[in-house]
Amino acid sequence: MTEAAHLLTTFYQAVGQKNPATAARTVQQLITNFPQLADSWLAASVFAEHTSQLSKALQAIDKAVTLSPDIPRLQLRRLHCLQRCHQTAAALQLADHLSQTPAADADFLSELALQCSQLQRYKQAARLYQQALALQPDNATLYYNYATMLRFCGQLATAEQMLDKAIDLQPRDTDAWHLRSSLRKQRTDNHHCAGLTAMLQRQDLSPKQRVQLHYALAKELEDLKQYPQSFTQLQAGATLRRNHINYQLAADLAVMQEIQQQFDQDFFRQARPQGCDNPEPVFIVSMPRAGSTLAERMLGCDPQVQLAGELNNFATQLSRLAQLQAEKKLDKAALVQQTKKLDFAMLGQAYLDSTRPLTGRQQHFVDKLPLNFLYVGLIHLALPRARIIHVQRNPIDHCYAIYKHLFADAYPFSYQLDELVQYYQAYQALMAHWQRCLPGVIHTVQYEELVSQPAQSSQALYQYCGLPWNEHVLQFHQHNQQASTTGSASQVRQPLYNSSVARWRCYQTELAELVSAFPDAV
Repeated sequence: MTEAAHLLTTFYQAVGQKNPATAARTVQQLITNFPQLADSWLAASVFAEHTSQLSKALQAIDKAVTLSPDIPRLQLRRLHCLQRCHQTAAALQLADHLSQTPAADADFLSELALQCSQLQRYKQAARLYQQALALQPDNATLYYNYATMLRFCGQLATAEQMLDKAIDLQPRDTDAWHLRSSLRKQRTDNHHCAGLTAMLQRQDLSPKQRVQLHYALAKELEDLKQYPQSFTQLQAGATLRRNHINYQLAADLAVMQEIQQQFDQDFFRQARPQGCDNPEPVFIVSMPRAGSTLAERMLGCDPQVQLAGELNNFATQLSRLAQLQAEKKLDKAALVQQTKKLDFAMLGQAYLDSTRPLTGRQQHFVDKLPLNFLYVGLIHLALPRARIIHVQRNPIDHCYAIYKHLFADAYPFSYQLDELVQYYQAYQALMAHWQRCLPGVIHTVQYEELVSQPAQSSQALYQYCGLPWNEHVLQFHQHNQQASTTGSASQVRQPLYNSSVARWRCYQTELAELVSAFPDAV
């Protein structure tokens, strides 16, 4: 083994063993002794990223690419670093270039597809996964990833076929079992309940895998109107999930209380900040599973409205600017207090800049992150011309819809009914607070009205946004072909339906805690 190869092996072992001292020493030896070796600078890039030096990571990989421009893995690494450094325009350009480069390596195509999906290029990612499958037709993971992109793009039948293949190849792929159950309403002559039940009998499953199977079986049993059996599976999955989450509800409740105390009516009466005078953003806020995706898809029927998805950008920029201003790391309560001192015009511009170039091509873009309800007042201060839409729903139906959905890494309050009730009531209180502080600013959409009186409700929505309404809005599933990555990605490909209204009544006994908490919603 050459000295360079030995150093590279030592470096990657140190990274894997989380030994930063050895990694730092080794990478310094590499770039000092072998500065003309592209792999030296690749290692330097990896080390810089591991130590949160993102600009240095990009600089190092640029040197590697200059030395060896034809090595695909270096280009992929550069694409990754461009994204981490929020250089989205350059990342998109490189992704397009790499997508047009002939490749006979399934791993390269798969990694490039992942990078494209992170850039919201879902159709491009789907094509790349399809190319990778042509090279590795027995790769279960590729079938699953391809199906995920197809679901985002609304090709649900093909997605189900790909998941069938993934499960045939790897029966323990519970991600595939769970996703497949969500793609359509199951029928008595076509469902997977027997297979899911058999899977749950296995003894070689992790808690996460069991959770996914419980949720999938609960969903299919509900489709088949076997409500008691469905809730039994749902409760088993939710309890198991909650047992493996480290979450303190009290901390979230305290933050919402602190927001109301700091940004009270007196603050808004006295505040005269000059926000960013840009009318592009349309924020749709809510708790998850409110029907906000339906409102979003209706707005997306207008050609001048881009659906940007669920962006965490506002919270990220808010935290970044507050931490910079304070010159130290802040806990959540201190962060809320610090935000009162922000330059709100700078915050608004920073938010807009962070969304480019994914946004800016149309008159408006929609940011549908539910948890932006926490920041409604700050959004208005930073972007006073932005539209803010609040989608609300019967709270019992809404809480049940949240409870029965298995989220990836969000909403940890949703797996225990008593915690869900407390969080939901705090959300209601905060939204009522914003309405008092900002009269006339927030447009409220009631989900039940949106599905029962879609023309009237959507016309009011369009009028609030200053957009011309047309009847295509009522056929959003046909006229809006933009990708959807939310938990409702399958449902938005269907015509308007109201079968979710009053769904909680199928579980009156099981949901007694919700009925007691929200008596006005009965």
